[in-house]
Amino acid sequence: MAIYNISYTDRETERLINTEMGNPYSLLHKIKLNGIGSRRMIIENFSANMKHLVLKVSGIQYANIELRPKGIIIHINQGVYTYAWTVPFFRLSVYNGDFFTIHGNGNFIQFNKEKSWKENRTFLQKIIRMKSSYNPTK
Repeated sequence: MAIYNISYTDRETERLINTEMGNPYSLLHKIKLNGIGSRRMIIENFSANMKHLVLKVSGIQYANIELRPKGIIIHINQGVYTYAWTVPFFRLSVYNGDFFTIHGNGNFIQFNKEKSWKENRTFLQKIIRMKSSYNPTK
């Protein structure tokens, strides 16, 4: 689990992400899965270790989730910068309370439930199904 600055193309960062999360799905596999990305979600809060990702100016901050064979990548927009938080399935927890929250390795991001949950419910259920059927020995 790591946070990468993916604002600019960097082959080494791509290699690290692909090693940790698996290569991106092919077009055919994306179609079979009925999509591998969430709609954008409004971020409400970060865990203490991730506070450096909070927007420096006031405004709404967004993120979206990409599904990979070994986990998920949360793409966090911070003005002109984009960060990728990688969360392997074996470290992933999803909570549905006052906020919709993704936890991984002691860190979390809380999302606005009003819009994020309704628009992404089927996608989030797909993530939970894939997590439960994930076998790291494959």
